[in-house]
Amino acid sequence: MNIDWTQLITKEMKQASNLAAQLAQVKSELASKNVKAAMQVARIIDRVETLSYGIEAGEASEADAAEQAALQISLKAWKGYKFALGKVTSQAAWPTAPVWPLEPLMPDIPADPGAMATETQ
Repeated sequence: MNIDWTQLITKEMKQASNLAAQLAQVKSELASKNVKAAMQVARIIDRVETLSYGIEAGEASEADAAEQAALQISLKAWKGYKFALGKVTSQAAWPTAPVWPLEPLMPDIPADPGAMATETQ
């Protein structure tokens, strides 16, 4: 009987492979969450700045000013979430059992060009 020792897979090798796969999965999930958070921050900033133009020009309504104030609160929450995502890898449970921060609610932005583009497709 000939044994090909190059084909040998040990318990340690299986564990290392499983850990590598798990690490790849949580890194992918973290990257996805970071991209989503960055997109939300950019989306909210764009709307806040657009409303600022109207406010500075004296053409904005009270509803516009109220929308901007609400969006500022949402922006702070999304920035805090993005910051918290940056701390996930320093958790003691990383990467086996990361504790993900709670994602803030997505604000309703009626004049969102990105959302409008996906609705028309």
